[in-house]
Amino acid sequence: MLYDLLRSTDPQFIFLRILVIMAITALTARVISRHSKKKEHKLHLLLMRKLIIVLVFIMGGVIAISQIPNFDNIFATILTGSGIAALAISLAAQESLGNFISGVVISSSKPFEVGDRIRLVNGNITGNIEDITLRHTVVRTFLNSRIIIPNSVINSDMIENSSVAQEKSSNFLNVTITYDSDMKKAMEIMAEVVGEHPNYVDVRGLDEMDQPKVPIYVGDLSIYGVNLKASVWTRSVFNNFVTCSEIRSQLKTEFDKSGIKFASGILAPSLE
Repeated sequence: MLYDLLRSTDPQFIFLRILVIMAITALTARVISRHSKKKEHKLHLLLMRKLIIVLVFIMGGVIAISQIPNFDNIFATILTGSGIAALAISLAAQESLGNFISGVVISSSKPFEVGDRIRLVNGNITGNIEDITLRHTVVRTFLNSRIIIPNSVINSDMIENSSVAQEKSSNFLNVTITYDSDMKKAMEIMAEVVGEHPNYVDVRGLDEMDQPKVPIYVGDLSIYGVNLKASVWTRSVFNNFVTCSEIRSQLKTEFDKSGIKFASGILAPSLE
């Protein structure tokens, strides 16, 4: 029975052999995918896994088709008689080949890794790298949608990576108070509220420990009031916005307690 299955030219046995080969191919690709997906977060390893899976399917397809009797003669006839079709296919495949080569360049140069927050400067696209294939890269936006970008587009664009070197992020917090408010008191409250927030990261070096934990600067003396500025550092860019929002809310409460007034859009009294 096994010999008949492997050697018989009966159409039923040929069809059965093709089904077995296809099933083994699909199972092998699935095992490779499930085994490595949990472990691989590096870009080049992820792309290599996708390439191996494609090669497995190509090999399985070739072996399956080779079971057809006189396959060699049929294949040779197709090659010699369809030069125009082959040329058309090769032209159509140029874009796919370009995306594949760009994917290899990206994985080797590593401008980002899976999970990094990037911004394509020319494309004006911001999000987190979620996946890369032989053709495209998947970027997850803050709206939880996915943007499928061809690798050749990413490879030719300027990339701003917020996760390179370190994930700490900084954002300026600006507050404008009236001229008749106690500026010194406002700066003390601002330094305390920012420095005591649980998400705030102290970025002072060992040689800077004698400096204030949260420096408060006078950013501007505008026609509306005194602008106070602080740099809010957090562990990542993802919680920076929320942290600044919570700090503003707490500043409102503390300023109200101390009689410090926020400047409005109405012009301040003349200083003369």
